[in-house]
Amino acid sequence: MPFPCPANGILIENAILCGMMRPMRQVAYMKRVCLPTLFMGSMMAVFWCCTAKSDLVDGIAAVVNGDIITFTDVKNMVSQTEDALRKTYMNDPVLVDKLKDARKDALEQLIERRLIIQQFQARGGKVPDEIVEEDIRSIIDEQYGRDRSVFIKTLEALGLNLETYKERVRDKIIVRYMQQHEVSNEIIISPYKIEKYYTENTEEFKEGEKVKLRMLFIKKGPSPEETDGARSLAQEILIKLSTGSEFASLAVVYSDSPEGKNGGLLGMVNRDALREELRDVAFSLNQGQISKVIETKDGFYILQVEEKKPSKVMTLDEARDMIEQKLIQQEREQLQKRWLQSLKRKAYIRMY
Repeated sequence: MPFPCPANGILIENAILCGMMRPMRQVAYMKRVCLPTLFMGSMMAVFWCCTAKSDLVDGIAAVVNGDIITFTDVKNMVSQTEDALRKTYMNDPVLVDKLKDARKDALEQLIERRLIIQQFQARGGKVPDEIVEEDIRSIIDEQYGRDRSVFIKTLEALGLNLETYKERVRDKIIVRYMQQHEVSNEIIISPYKIEKYYTENTEEFKEGEKVKLRMLFIKKGPSPEETDGARSLAQEILIKLSTGSEFASLAVVYSDSPEGKNGGLLGMVNRDALREELRDVAFSLNQGQISKVIETKDGFYILQVEEKKPSKVMTLDEARDMIEQKLIQQEREQLQKRWLQSLKRKAYIRMY
């Protein structure tokens, strides 16, 4: 279907020149845009097929009932995800596809957010300025140590001004309100559904063996001599433990790990919570037993097992509350999905 070109459409200059796209002058808040098909196809190619290192060129990513979502909107939303992907898939050919998927997901979320905001506005909804200010004050208190000047400087470093940030906060408040209003919180899960889920997913309720563990860690030094000193200290501590000294007390004094101040207590842990060099040793110890000195590339460890719990399967009664919460969440997600689908069916949406 050709894109509608209303009489009051805003013209965009310098769209294509010698096959290259130049920056557009107006993109952020236009209601309708008249664009040739060739321009749209070029925009899509530039955005979705860019390489892992290229920057996004601004333009129209989608139109939602006349509201425009720009490539910059998508880039702002997906930037942290992209940074994480680049670290995870550095020099991996799969990175390009991962980035494309992340951008598509971000665009889909922006479209859904725009539809929600439009429904709120169509119903005459308004968010009072004091509510927005209250949210911003909470952000400043929690994330910026109640220092508004640090908050403002952070916005400036991100290329944002306060008014733009306020609009983003207002949009989040609207989305949060509409989700709570449109998706019922009074979801009832029948006992039958809980029992059925338990019966069909018994593997999910198997608990592996656990140990209550204390750990004492002596860090290796940068030189061989300092490493030898750390090894000797670990052996001396082991001798003290074998002659009746309390593990927790020695951990407070000697341990270089954060848990040292709590007597080396790690608490109840399963196998997956421990690094490979410690795992087998910890689970081979009997209750109350202390390990020998365990050397790793970063230091020397001594472990003590205070309690052991064998593997078991949770009973239905033990798992009931967890299953109920999980099913409630699943039902809430389904209700939200149906609500968003109904908004999309009634909307004019075009992605480029």
